[in-house]
Amino acid sequence: MERLRIVLVDDHPLVLMGMRDLLEKDLNFEVTATLPGPTALIQHLQRDAPHVVITDYSMPGDDTYGDGIRLVKYLTRHYPQVQIVVLTMVSNSMIISALYDAGVAAVVLKRDNLSEIMTALETLHAGRKYYPPGFQRDGAADERSKFIGERINSLSPKEFEVLRHFIRGESMMQVADALKRSVKTVSGQKISAMRKLNVRTDQELVAFCVESEIFQ
Repeated sequence: MERLRIVLVDDHPLVLMGMRDLLEKDLNFEVTATLPGPTALIQHLQRDAPHVVITDYSMPGDDTYGDGIRLVKYLTRHYPQVQIVVLTMVSNSMIISALYDAGVAAVVLKRDNLSEIMTALETLHAGRKYYPPGFQRDGAADERSKFIGERINSLSPKEFEVLRHFIRGESMMQVADALKRSVKTVSGQKISAMRKLNVRTDQELVAFCVESEIFQ
């Protein structure tokens, strides 16, 4: 079976180093590049397309290609032959589903063991999609955690993306520009998200997001 040629993308050098060291222990995998962000990735893909791209979900600061679902949709539209693996702390089932709907081959949760990346790649190598353990299952959370999780899971993918940018400190105009939507649209989506999360002010929204760690 042909070795999987893999490109790693993350804005944290230590994460790239750790993943590369892990993957290069397996002779079935070949890491052909480690890149710091979306623009570097697209420039690389224009020259040489690997079998798999493993990318972080959240990589702020790239105004050209963005990150999150926006980047995934660009990759799957322009490089359909490349399998996309997304690494994320996000456990919102709607967001994970939206990533698969956008065309990713695997979502690996950062809360899981690092070796789960190997499991995901072995699954792709065998010609199947990989789904994270417990996906669409409730788990044994306490009642408060379950309640918070239900509120987070009620967010639509578009609302989630708006909040993710807002929590970074971006204005509604900057969020609209990053997501290629109107200011009126993103403002409405933020208001809708706040209603679902049962917060009334921007301060309460920030506090909720920090406490629940939904964007970590």
